[in-house]
Amino acid sequence: MVKIWGKILVEDKVIKGKTFEIDEKKSSFFDMLKNVCQGINIPTPILLDKHVYDFNIFHICIFKPDDFIEPVTFEKFVLELLKY
Repeated sequence: MVKIWGKILVEDKVIKGKTFEIDEKKSSFFDMLKNVCQGINIPTPILLDKHVYDFNIFHICIFKPDDFIEPVTFEKFVLELLKY
């Protein structure tokens, strides 16, 4: 089990955030992303290799409004690994 913090930022301030415990052995990175987005009630962004790479190497990945198909009202959506 891993603990993930999904947070929405506007002007570098967290306006909404929630932690999730996810079994990394039973779900893919995209499934984890989808579950976090549903839990925060935002659309699921487009997942690029860069996001997966950043998360695997730095334990954090940042999604900007351009990564979403639907319009969003925030500047950043961040996934951060809290506990492994």
